[in-house]
Amino acid sequence: MAKRAPHSRQSDRAERSAHRHAPAHPWLLYAVVFMCGAILMALEIVGSRMLAPYFGNSIFVWGSLISVVLAALSLGYWLGGMVADRWPRFSVMAGLIAIPGVIIALLPFVYPGLNRGIAASDVGSRLGPLLSCLLLFLVPSVFLGTVSPFAVRLQARAVASVGSTAGGLYAVSTAGSILGTLVTAFYLIAALGVANIVHALGIALLLVAAGILGGRGRVAHAGFTLLCAALLLGGMIWHARTQAAEAGLILETDSFYNHIRLAEDGEQRYMDFENLRQSAMLLKDPWELRLRYTRFLALALTFQPQPKRVLVLGLGGGSFPKKLYKDVPNVAVDVVDIDPEVIAIAKRYFQVPEDARLRLFAKDGRRFVQETTEKYDLVFLDAYNSDTIPFHLATREFYEEIKARLTPGGVVVSNIIGTLRGSQSGFFRSIYRTLSEVFPAIYVVPTYDQSSGWILGDINIILFATQDSTRLSRAELMVRAARVGGKLVPASDLAEYAAHLLEIPIEVKDVPTLTDDFAPVEILRAS
Repeated sequence: MAKRAPHSRQSDRAERSAHRHAPAHPWLLYAVVFMCGAILMALEIVGSRMLAPYFGNSIFVWGSLISVVLAALSLGYWLGGMVADRWPRFSVMAGLIAIPGVIIALLPFVYPGLNRGIAASDVGSRLGPLLSCLLLFLVPSVFLGTVSPFAVRLQARAVASVGSTAGGLYAVSTAGSILGTLVTAFYLIAALGVANIVHALGIALLLVAAGILGGRGRVAHAGFTLLCAALLLGGMIWHARTQAAEAGLILETDSFYNHIRLAEDGEQRYMDFENLRQSAMLLKDPWELRLRYTRFLALALTFQPQPKRVLVLGLGGGSFPKKLYKDVPNVAVDVVDIDPEVIAIAKRYFQVPEDARLRLFAKDGRRFVQETTEKYDLVFLDAYNSDTIPFHLATREFYEEIKARLTPGGVVVSNIIGTLRGSQSGFFRSIYRTLSEVFPAIYVVPTYDQSSGWILGDINIILFATQDSTRLSRAELMVRAARVGGKLVPASDLAEYAAHLLEIPIEVKDVPTLTDDFAPVEILRAS
């Protein structure tokens, strides 16, 4: 009788061993990789909200998140394959899932202080979020990266089937990632809040680990893991119920676009987005303009003293549009904000009216400009934050679209946060250059007096872009301001604001014109 070749006997033994280690339920590993893929991407999406209050929501934040997660996955794939070859056991896989579960479930107790400390160290707009991402997300993401190659090792019954097994498991994991991204971005952030989501992701991983052990008949281990999950859940609830509420805090919520905080100090009510003050309202006089820059916006009346229709892009607490609505009885004001939650809060907490004269639209500002058929005497652009800049609202093409929506003599008023001189002034000067290529005259009015020395830090700078090439001097602007003042702010105050007009040339040779094709606004803000 012919002898079988040695490699055939080895192949038979390998196949029998693979059969013995095959999962009791064929669907178990597919469910595991699906859940882990969904949880990892949910963590990445919600991670942006964990960073935003301290570092903004810039491209640097997203670049840091994506690069750290990808690096972690690469390392996790490599380590997972090595660990699976040495210890191809379901109990080991459950441990690799339970460890990041504990880490992630505890993150809400850690990340505020950590992020606050990194932001306070002033390591820069690039290094700050990258360092935070490394400390918060690298380790749990590496562990989650080990799951798919480990699952391939456990699921494959023979060398001949490794390709199809790997392909199927990675496809299912990717499908989970897609679902985790969509559900978190479209629903969970607005429904549950950041901390609750992160707690739930960690506990879900513990439950997945328990399911693996239970699916293999190891009830005791599964029960212990479930007990850990229950303890973490109880700790989360206890912490949420016993933690003292911040004094004066009215509301803290996450919308699809912003982390919104409302607070009051007995005299004023405030609205903050991420780390920037958006609006303030005096409780005894809700119509008064409290933030300094909103008072400077009244200088628009020196260029267009009798506006009939006004467009405001960016609502916040609605201080300026509602003041315009009250003090200029014949004006019709359209206000556009991309965030419907901001509109709802402005109406409820900041007494912003809504009727035929003051209309509120929840829409992207550029889309509104493109789609509207109205013509406006004044357009106010108040949608730029210090570190979250919607670039498509700062390009030459956008300004040309606005110009097409202006009446003859119409004026564009833009509030930006920037620096007038020095290495940090690139964003302001690029905005100035871009506006100058669309409008014949641009007036620069800083909200703080520069005559006694230039302020080199960030301040509100108001730009007035007019269609009249005849340029007014500072003295002429002050005379006009004294003439039209009193409607929004006292005439004497408006004349004082007009005196801040810069009459020196703005150097723009070393900064780019912003276009839809090239608008590196975050880089300009950081450099």
